[in-house]
Amino acid sequence: MSIAMPRIDTSKKPALQDWQPAYIVYQLRLKGLSLRRLSRLHGYAAGSAELANRLPWPKMERLIADALGVTPQQIWPSRYHDDGTSKSGRGERVVSRHKPKDITGGTRRNVDLERAV
Repeated sequence: MSIAMPRIDTSKKPALQDWQPAYIVYQLRLKGLSLRRLSRLHGYAAGSAELANRLPWPKMERLIADALGVTPQQIWPSRYHDDGTSKSGRGERVVSRHKPKDITGGTRRNVDLERAV
């Protein structure tokens, strides 16, 4: 009497894995960048890009992917649908470029705009 071994279905494609955070850092280093420098180049706090390795942040993911010359779906396939939209539902938001409110009633600002640029 022989016991039938269950057949393993190998016809299915394996699930795509997200890149390891260390591999992303390695690829950026090859390009002469770091997560901290990439954050600062785009006007974010120095540690901001590191959050994209742990949490879904479509805009930062796009900046990292652009720096590496790939799409965010290639780096984080678990975070994106097949059509390229983010699974987090956050999307890439556009920051409005409106003038800050002046509570003094005048046009004074804390920063001289010509010197700040």
